[in-house]
Amino acid sequence: MGKKVIKVVLKENIQKLGKSNDLVKVAAGYARNFLIPNRMATTATNGILKQQMFFEAIKEEKLKIAKEDAKRIQLLLEEIQKFSVTKKTGDGQNIFGSVTEKEISQIIKNNTNIEIEKQDIYLPEIKTIGIYNIEIKLLNQVSATVQLQVLPESN
Repeated sequence: MGKKVIKVVLKENIQKLGKSNDLVKVAAGYARNFLIPNRMATTATNGILKQQMFFEAIKEEKLKIAKEDAKRIQLLLEEIQKFSVTKKTGDGQNIFGSVTEKEISQIIKNNTNIEIEKQDIYLPEIKTIGIYNIEIKLLNQVSATVQLQVLPESN
């Protein structure tokens, strides 16, 4: 005789089991003695399953809209293609300090009025004057590559 298995809907992320709002099959004893009493899951009834399908449809619609926005921003950034920043220089081509993600985010906001989080900007270590490729991650599979030109500050 095998284990009795029931379906539950998770209310929070549980490592090695699933994410919040996932429908999973677990052993009946595990659900009855641990998940449900600790309010980590609820039994999957027909009403809850319908509610899950409704939430899933809303989630997919939001993802579709977010993807369209990301594509629009990607086209805009790649159309502009190059941003410039001026930095104080020491001897030769070296700059004082470096260029940060926060500065890049501010430059993009000033030029395009688009808010980009600094954790979505991936840039190489910038210590000298020149042109650098910067990757901006807009969504899971949508990213834009722009160029940053670092210029010496004129006195």
